[in-house]
Amino acid sequence: MGPGPAPRAHNGFPPESFAVRDRPNRDMDMRTNRSTATAMGPTYAQGQRPNGMPQGPNPMPRGPNRISQGPHRTPQGAPAGYRNQMQRPSSSGSSSASTVLSGDGFEVTIASPSSSRSSFTSFDSLDMSPRKPEHGFQRPAPIKQNRQRRAPGELFAALPDEVLELTLSSLKEKHLRPGSDSCATCMMRDLCSVAVAARRFLKPARAALYEDIRLVGTDSQVQKKRYRLSCGTRLVLLRRTLRSSPHIAALVRSLKAPAVPADTPLDKYQNLVASVIMACPNFERLVGFHQNYDHSFNRLFYALSTREHLKEMTWVVEASSPQKQSRAKPNPGAPPGGDLQLDQGARFVELHVNWSRLTTLAIHCLPGATIAPVSLLGNTMAHLPALEHLYLSSLPPTAFNDSNLLSLPPLQTLSLSHIRGVTSAGLAAFTRRPSSQSIKSLTLRHTNLDSLPVLGRIFFHLTSLETFSLVQEKTLLLPEDEVIWLFPYLASRTLRRLHWDITSHPTCANVADSILAKSIEANGFPSLRVLRAPNDPEGLFQALCKPEARIEMAGDRYRGLVVRAANSKPDPAAATTPTTPKTPTRSPLSFMFPDTYGAAASSPSQQETAAAPAPPAPRCSNLVQSRIAAQGRLEAAWARPRFVVNVVDEGGAVAKKFELGGFLGDAASRIRYRLTPDEGATDEGGGLVGFADLLGDRGECLRDGDGGACGGGGCEGRWNARDIGDKRDRERWWHVERGFWRDVRLS
Repeated sequence: MGPGPAPRAHNGFPPESFAVRDRPNRDMDMRTNRSTATAMGPTYAQGQRPNGMPQGPNPMPRGPNRISQGPHRTPQGAPAGYRNQMQRPSSSGSSSASTVLSGDGFEVTIASPSSSRSSFTSFDSLDMSPRKPEHGFQRPAPIKQNRQRRAPGELFAALPDEVLELTLSSLKEKHLRPGSDSCATCMMRDLCSVAVAARRFLKPARAALYEDIRLVGTDSQVQKKRYRLSCGTRLVLLRRTLRSSPHIAALVRSLKAPAVPADTPLDKYQNLVASVIMACPNFERLVGFHQNYDHSFNRLFYALSTREHLKEMTWVVEASSPQKQSRAKPNPGAPPGGDLQLDQGARFVELHVNWSRLTTLAIHCLPGATIAPVSLLGNTMAHLPALEHLYLSSLPPTAFNDSNLLSLPPLQTLSLSHIRGVTSAGLAAFTRRPSSQSIKSLTLRHTNLDSLPVLGRIFFHLTSLETFSLVQEKTLLLPEDEVIWLFPYLASRTLRRLHWDITSHPTCANVADSILAKSIEANGFPSLRVLRAPNDPEGLFQALCKPEARIEMAGDRYRGLVVRAANSKPDPAAATTPTTPKTPTRSPLSFMFPDTYGAAASSPSQQETAAAPAPPAPRCSNLVQSRIAAQGRLEAAWARPRFVVNVVDEGGAVAKKFELGGFLGDAASRIRYRLTPDEGATDEGGGLVGFADLLGDRGECLRDGDGGACGGGGCEGRWNARDIGDKRDRERWWHVERGFWRDVRLS
């Protein structure tokens, strides 16, 4: 090709000028993210001036002018992706005001001082036609996409199983919490309704329904007639469901069997419960149905022994036939109860062989029963590697003593009740063993602990101890040659809950109470948060805790009057001569009551005349009387103000005087003074859950028609009734009246 055209005079173009776009076009190019090209120099600018553009000093037209463009050509030497890079998104409004870079020419706009944004009359006057395909530009996808409407149940189906499980667990808790008007039957009915409400709810609702089965109260007469069964209708239907659906049977972890009907043979009912347990491969816990074990073969205990996933077992040991015969013909030289026969001991150990996952073991011996010899319990626990919680009650010294205590495996909970074979020396040696460092809860009820230094070693060596309970009639003493110079004498950094009940001094504080109170005051228990001291006649412990506005509960005074009247009534079988009634020294509405449950409130002359028989168990404090006594101390403290406010007049004389701020306690203390029983315990039992509470009714039995105190009023589902007058709707919520059974744990 020849040389280009010769340079010309600028004719209205300034020397060394360049193509300039006006401001609106530059803004539009920036918004559309398009690249523009400019030609520098007069020669190139004049050579590329489009045809029809006036030459010379004539004024240029204002505003952008569209020019005819040739086909798009890729510049020489440009990469293959150059064309794709030129395809930039642009809107319809900006496409008419933008330029296209081509090989034939440039869209040139001359910016003059007189040009401004006002030169555009409107965008409608511009060419708004869509671009042709040869330009390579496409309409961009919209930035904000229209959200599609969700399908019905799509969001609910996306919920994780954990959310549904928490929802169902909250539903169960609302039904079964203390004070609720609902019962276990209403809870299971609601879970069934949830299971059929949505397919997404079926799996978690079925698991919540079958993992903890609670069959409370009597069976319905309608079901008995329909299925022609005399007893155990619900158990029979449950067994049929579990046998026909193995995937449902694998969900069962716990079973609450109904109480034995009065007209049903015990062995027949035991076999029915055993058949249900055999259908559950992952069975862990049987509650509410505790059968005595007399060392003979029983299908119920055999079924439990085959469950490898069992985690909790409660033994109520009854005297065997040879032991009953030995009691009928006592031998003065033989120990009480005697040892078990070899086959009986071997059978008892064999029942524990498959329980490698057992975590909780409770053993209670009835009068005359035993699990002797001493090595029998140790051999039994050798098959329980996962054991964490051990509860022993009323074991004779031939079955459990200091040697058994020292051979215990590492535990988290240890409860010893009425264990006469354990001494203070054995407890002191036990706390020094490495296996005792894992204990978090220790309960000693009516043991032979009689030394305060041993109690101090218990607090010192058990570095993980969080809960400690001591109930006994004898007080703890210091050795005669030991003197306390510094406090705290008793100290524990980890103890959080303390139950302290020593009933030897009902009218004054004993030595152990004083030393413990001074130790708490000296910050010996920095983590202590709950203190329950039923026998606190002088208010030593109450003064160390956070002040309470009110301690007694509604009805405590009337219950206290009933207990006091029952205790003051002489035994008709023991009284030989009538006694003259004495005038009471205190008003019947007095705040102070006897501080020990079962203690006689009669005068000393009456006690000497009519001696009551010895109680079957040592005494423990009654929390009703303890709350009334604590309320009396609190009201007495209100009369002793802590602050005095004097109002003076202008002359400095005292015009008025106010006394306020009377309370009992330490405002800076973080310890709560608690005189309420544990869940499942009673006020008469001192507040701790014992075997009597575990083996009791727990609210399942209904009140007799004659006003017998077997239990409270039951639930018929009436709380869920909408229209009582509609009989057709009654079948939706009504069920046989059943009691409010509560699950409890031993203290």
